[in-house]
Amino acid sequence: MIHILSVAIVDDEPLARAHLRRLLEVQGVQVVGEGENAEEALQLAEDLKPDLLFLDIQMPGLTGMQIAKALVQLEASPLLVFVTGYSEHAVAAFENDAMDYLVKPVSPDRLAKTLQRARERLANNQARSQEKERILRDGNGSPPLRRLPVRGDYTVRLIRVEDILCAVAREKRVFVRTLEGEYRTYYTLKQLETLLPPDQFLRVHDSGLVNLERIEELIFLGNHSYAIRLSSGFQLPVGRTRYAELRQRLGLDPNSAL
Repeated sequence: MIHILSVAIVDDEPLARAHLRRLLEVQGVQVVGEGENAEEALQLAEDLKPDLLFLDIQMPGLTGMQIAKALVQLEASPLLVFVTGYSEHAVAAFENDAMDYLVKPVSPDRLAKTLQRARERLANNQARSQEKERILRDGNGSPPLRRLPVRGDYTVRLIRVEDILCAVAREKRVFVRTLEGEYRTYYTLKQLETLLPPDQFLRVHDSGLVNLERIEELIFLGNHSYAIRLSSGFQLPVGRTRYAELRQRLGLDPNSAL
């Protein structure tokens, strides 16, 4: 079944919105909403969850660039396409994670290329989600995971489980750390808890999962707060509710002072 793109248009010029709507509908796209300012852009994105948001850059109040920074905080943020009469904003648009940049008046041929890129991007995201679900599903009852696949834009890096120092949630992404570097993943920490060997890895904080064999020090920070230092020197906080289990897994005396 072919997925019909859903889009929202935000522009303070009614004629510009009407022109873009006509072009989109000719291309078989479903326009689910329109707005004319920053507040309406955020509301449309949050309530309707369109695949794609066409956003004017110059508007009263917040600019399109400022709106883009707020949109990334949403749980399901749309792909962004900036539409403007000023081509000099292109570099800034892509720095704000825009998928594309269109200069008014938008031509049908140029718009068609943008929509094709959006379909390919969405299909790729869906494939990644399905791959994660398959890995999690097939992991039940299968041999322990030996290498963790971390997908990049054009490659899949296979990281040996024993080389993983920790996994840290940051900016709505989860990053895996090794001695060689840090790699962005498309997993959640909960998924990694399922994938990685439970006898070797422990969730020590809401935002951190650690390889127990890589812990070098348990650090007392005062006021019942703790952290751990890994063999790389990297430090992770320890949640208060997880401290007792960490001590137990490290084989520490429960009656010791620390």
